[in-house]
Amino acid sequence: MTTAPGTTGIDDGPAADLVGQVARLFFERQLTKVEIAARLRISRFRVARLLDQALANGVVRIEFRDAPAQDRDLGRAIEDRFGVERCVVAASSGDDPAVARLTADVVDGLLGRGQAIGIAWGSTVGRVVRAMTARDDPAIDVVQLAGSSTSLDAGTDPGDLTVVLADRLGARHHRIHAPVFVESPELQAALLRQAEIATTVGRFDSLAVAVVGIGAFETSGGVPSSSLLRSGALSAAELDRLAGLGAVGDLLVHAFTADGRFVAPDLAARAIAITMDQLRRVPNVVAVAAGRTKVAAIGGALATGVIDVLVTDAPTADALLGTPVTSTTDGAASRSTR
Repeated sequence: MTTAPGTTGIDDGPAADLVGQVARLFFERQLTKVEIAARLRISRFRVARLLDQALANGVVRIEFRDAPAQDRDLGRAIEDRFGVERCVVAASSGDDPAVARLTADVVDGLLGRGQAIGIAWGSTVGRVVRAMTARDDPAIDVVQLAGSSTSLDAGTDPGDLTVVLADRLGARHHRIHAPVFVESPELQAALLRQAEIATTVGRFDSLAVAVVGIGAFETSGGVPSSSLLRSGALSAAELDRLAGLGAVGDLLVHAFTADGRFVAPDLAARAIAITMDQLRRVPNVVAVAAGRTKVAAIGGALATGVIDVLVTDAPTADALLGTPVTSTTDGAASRSTR
């Protein structure tokens, strides 16, 4: 980013000086619009207009020199093969930062001013949150999509990620202070009636974007690639039952098979989380996942028809193209109708 006040179509004088000053405070000093407004004693709306003017008139030139390279051919091949609306493929191999940054760019482009975004859990989703471009939009609502567990690793808890993302966006956060699973459907229903939880859950139907990981039940070095399994929220007996039902992965708390069928609805009935029907109605469901152990789970997740955008890396995309396409009997692999 370079700034050149007074040299690109704006008359010299106080107005040009103010444009340049605002641009430097925002782009170089990384102050928020609110902080700039307070410092210069002008409204934050005028700050926003001055920044727009700086960009429009060339006072500020932004060059993206380090955006991760993409393999667009692989992306199109995944779209054609699995019927997903969009697939973004990082050209690098095994580079988690590249996948996270590409996902953050996708989400940034989908999320409009004042809209609501839902955030799931997991280490990959956490990297996406930390890669998001900073904004200052207090009208945005960041909504936690599922309860939590005390066994989740640091940096993967959905409540924490909700707060971090809200801070990045200058937005409002809406947490769910409840466990992801409770002991009975009756207790789940009772908790969902509690005002503090009901207020957050009530925002599920107004989401413009949802960012989710894809949990894989296949293990790497004995460690499952699924936050649901690592959370300890399910008993050994429940895990064995999911395996017996053919589950290969999960979206949030919802386990699915290789052909995209959701199984174990009794578990979903005990979950404090967005339902699959609600997730299907979100206009933009962005899923991020990469790695050898994720291939079967990604294929199954695409077969559910829930995902609109997949972000992954080139080796994972190659492996996906080498697997057979499966679908449920209602043709979910070709994407469900919203």
